[in-house]
Amino acid sequence: MIVLRTAGELDAFLATPLGRETEPIIAPHLERLAEYEFEDIAAIAVRGPGESVRSLGLDPDCYEYRTEHPGFVEEVHIVSDDGFGWIILTRT
Repeated sequence: MIVLRTAGELDAFLATPLGRETEPIIAPHLERLAEYEFEDIAAIAVRGPGESVRSLGLDPDCYEYRTEHPGFVEEVHIVSDDGFGWIILTRT
């Protein structure tokens, strides 16, 4: 599983082939959250086969929303009252 917790990690990831492939999914989140420090409001995980969000402390059935994209499923999990959330991408 690739876990991105800082703006620097995110920038480095977006420069990779997988990052460029997932950028159309990630970009709207980054635009919406631009007024915040990334580390304070969100983290991103890109799951591989057989990897579970449980390893991140998340309940796999408790997400805010789930959207299917070409090649990926996106789930957003809000985990605190201040709005911090995980953006989870899973290759289909």
